[in-house]
Amino acid sequence: MSFLYTTPDENSSTVAECNGSLVHVENENSPAMLELQANNTHLYPSIQFESLTPSEADFVYSPPTKDSFHVSFYNDVKSQFLKQVEEKLPFIESTPVYKHGKDIYDYVHNKYLKSHDTLLQHDIFQAKKEAGLFKCIAWHPHQEILAVAHDDNQVYIYEKKENAWTCLVLSHPKMKQITCLEWKSKASGALAVACKDGVCVWTLEKTCAEQQPRFHPAATMRHLSHPGQENISSLAWDPTPGSHLLAVVSAVSSTLVIYDLLLNRTIPLKRIGSGNIIVRWSPNGEWLFQGGSSGTNSRVWDTRTWTFHKITNPAGLWIQAACWLPDNRTLLYSMCGKSDIHAVHLSGDIVKTGIINRQIFSASANTVTSDSGTKQEVGGIIRDMSIDKRNGQRLAIAFENTTLIALYSVKQVSLLSMLEEPMLFPIGYIRGCNVYYSGNSALNVSALPVNTKPLSLSFSSTYKDGALLAVTWNTGLITFVTHNFLTDEEIRRRFM
Repeated sequence: MSFLYTTPDENSSTVAECNGSLVHVENENSPAMLELQANNTHLYPSIQFESLTPSEADFVYSPPTKDSFHVSFYNDVKSQFLKQVEEKLPFIESTPVYKHGKDIYDYVHNKYLKSHDTLLQHDIFQAKKEAGLFKCIAWHPHQEILAVAHDDNQVYIYEKKENAWTCLVLSHPKMKQITCLEWKSKASGALAVACKDGVCVWTLEKTCAEQQPRFHPAATMRHLSHPGQENISSLAWDPTPGSHLLAVVSAVSSTLVIYDLLLNRTIPLKRIGSGNIIVRWSPNGEWLFQGGSSGTNSRVWDTRTWTFHKITNPAGLWIQAACWLPDNRTLLYSMCGKSDIHAVHLSGDIVKTGIINRQIFSASANTVTSDSGTKQEVGGIIRDMSIDKRNGQRLAIAFENTTLIALYSVKQVSLLSMLEEPMLFPIGYIRGCNVYYSGNSALNVSALPVNTKPLSLSFSSTYKDGALLAVTWNTGLITFVTHNFLTDEEIRRRFM
């Protein structure tokens, strides 16, 4: 397996991959663009974020109200009391009794009553808070629709129409501090959004949309919550044909909560620990990975028996990113603040299953030479990673301290080969590219500014000729990289 390893310079940008070779261009007139057109490689237009323009309702009904005598009297007494307290407050606060009582209250509140502020406790949430406009993205499992969580606590639904994207917006007071979202795999329009106080499950009806953002006219929301499950860190839909189970974890609770939306019941699986960061369901639904926070074991659940296997997290570390391979037996993950990629492989049958956990790759920071001879800083601490969901043959990795995205070819190996053969083969580095179509449908291509940083990655599961990668950037732009290659399935069909 050989690939042309390439690194773009600062004036170039990556528009596509063709059979293991990344295509870097400076503009739409670059010679490589002619080759892409000859191969019928479709380039997806970028999305430039536009905020929703506030608009007032056509009519708001306000029922007439008239306070009774008792309500008016109560309000007057309350107002006078608060006024007296406000005037006497400095004197009250200076008394020894007040100071001693406040010390006792602060101790009890901080130790037993204070709600956990996950955004301050975990670097992964602090990174989401400081990242910029976008918090997370998720592709629709069957259509060219992209859901994007914005820092204004709203979710923007983009749908591709020819050479443009339409936009509808989801908003609700319950959607605060969004951390992740995921489409239901066996439904046309069900989206779960993880928030501070629970999960918002949206049901979206098909409707007409425009390029200018507007509120979704046919969306309903159901709010799910469970005692102690605040600051939801991750969620995952059951991928089986029924697809009625929703797994939810919180960074301040060690309980894994399973919501059964078919039977309307909540199943908490309580275990010892301080919290969880991530949850991922295997493609066939047989395994559920629960990534624990610092001081908490990670677990791989067998959903047929709801027993689990422990994976010990190193001290002070937790799982930051994880993704299953299509073989349903191999999980790739990275730890917070590290540049290593680990693989968990499940062996055996349902009666006796063993786990092999080993490091398979290190993307440590280093300096590489670009195509033009300039030096580029690449690698380092992993921020996010995403695998090609349809074929499992491409892995993209975004880093904390570099603007380039690493692309790898994934070779699915057996358990015995896993201990000896490499699984990841570097293809090259991706630099952000802005693709847009002008009014006369003319294609325009330009490189992103040098210091533009990637925030999150997501591969589409609907692209049939290879893979399609969506990338959000800290400047408010969402770009796409088309990957055209012969899949393993296509090779078997043609040559075997």
